[in-house]
Amino acid sequence: MSYDYLQRTNPDLYGQRTQITTDVVRFFTRAALGWFLFHQGWGKLMLDWNEGLGAFYRSEAFQGRSPDWLPAALGAPYGYVLPSAEVLLGALLIVGLLTRTAAALSAIVFISIAVALWAGGTFFPRHMLMVFIPLALYFMLIGPGRFSVDAAFAARNREI
Repeated sequence: MSYDYLQRTNPDLYGQRTQITTDVVRFFTRAALGWFLFHQGWGKLMLDWNEGLGAFYRSEAFQGRSPDWLPAALGAPYGYVLPSAEVLLGALLIVGLLTRTAAALSAIVFISIAVALWAGGTFFPRHMLMVFIPLALYFMLIGPGRFSVDAAFAARNREI
């Protein structure tokens, strides 16, 4: 069956309906990635809230996975900032605000965690970061889609 035949029999096959479906899927995928980041960061922030600032940095979850070659001058600020960064980046991805920037920074966070896990020998044979890194890079390159604050701002700017 040729593409021309499909276009004549169902002119919307590759048109508006497909675009809406793509945007809905993009929204839910972006929101799921954002929710994962937000949820991970929130748990770490609650640890800091309940046990004092820097509790996540001092925890086995961070110290036990931090590579030996990572200087404390880099590891400490990262450990203190990571929980807040994950919450902020997750929230930005969920609503689709500054999506490309948030996705790029999320990819950097994911890659840094993957490097730490790989250095500790716990990344392979499988890890969820093998899915999250490409997703973050996808949203960095492709953008948020129609159902986002970024798209609303772009549409508003086109009207002006």
